[in-house]
Amino acid sequence: MATDQTYLKDAEEAWIAKYRAALKEVPVELSRSTKVRDALNRAHGITISNIARMLARSLAPSEWKKSVQPSERTPVTQAQTSIRTGNLAESNAKVA
Repeated sequence: MATDQTYLKDAEEAWIAKYRAALKEVPVELSRSTKVRDALNRAHGITISNIARMLARSLAPSEWKKSVQPSERTPVTQAQTSIRTGNLAESNAKVA
C-alpha cells in the first residue's frame, strides 16, 4: 500500500512538472476582441493626451499675451477720406 501511494505521488508530481513545462513553452494567444480592445484603449489614451496638450498650450498665460497684442494698423490718408466725402455729397445731391 505504501508503494501504491508513493507511485501515485510520484506520478502526480511528474504530471504537474510536465504540465508546467508545457505552459512555459506554448504562450497563450490573445483573442481578437482582446487585441482590438487593447488597441482602442491605446488610441483613446493617445487622443486624450494630445487634446490635453493642445488645451494646455492654448490656456497658457504666455499665449494670452500673444493674442492681446494689437496688430499693426495702417494710417488712413487724406485722399481716401476726401473720396468718401465726395461720393457722399454726390449721392446726397442725387437723392435731393
